[in-house]
Amino acid sequence: MRAIRALAVAALVALDVSAASAQSTRNFKDSWFWGLKGGGMFYQVQSDLDGSLAPLAGVDWLITRTHAGMYVSFDHSFFKDQFVLVNDSLSPIDTVPRTVFLSGMRRYTIAGVLFPYQRKYLQTYFGLGATLNQVAKAEPVGTYRNRSQEALVQATVRQFRTSAAPVVMVGTQLRLLVASAFGQVTFSPAGSQFFLFTGNNWRTSVEVGLRYNVGSSIDRMR
Repeated sequence: MRAIRALAVAALVALDVSAASAQSTRNFKDSWFWGLKGGGMFYQVQSDLDGSLAPLAGVDWLITRTHAGMYVSFDHSFFKDQFVLVNDSLSPIDTVPRTVFLSGMRRYTIAGVLFPYQRKYLQTYFGLGATLNQVAKAEPVGTYRNRSQEALVQATVRQFRTSAAPVVMVGTQLRLLVASAFGQVTFSPAGSQFFLFTGNNWRTSVEVGLRYNVGSSIDRMR
């Protein structure tokens, strides 16, 4: 009888701990968050090799399960009056490049996320995924001698205007009364095949915002 009572007490304690754990994170696990964010993106371009900080704004979606989830976002970085120089001739004696002015960048990101630390009001997460970067506007300056020259410039602009790259993300989310505040940092390698990213360094963005829990991420059986 003592052994049975001891097992019963242990089972009740385990149930209480499990229930308390579920209660403490019930507003985070198995949820679907919609968020608004703002921040800044550090980048380089030929006209500014020292680097600049462009303000950004966007939306994101965070789908959570017990220990992992999915992150999707779109944001736009705001800048103008930056430029790059591109080759506009196949002739080796024509060494005068053409100026292309750049304005704004769109970024689409998707990542899998892990939640290594979860408490009632505070959760941290780590993400790994991919991002698609696209310069919003790239405008070559000047006139063309012929259609071949125009085609060469336009092909170069298309090639270097868009780039895909892996992305790493680290963030923290804090539950408030009606929403959750979050802050995160993303890191992406800077390839040489993109107008904004020159060299082989990592480019970084810092973002803060609010996320709203809009419901469960599980379609429960009825």
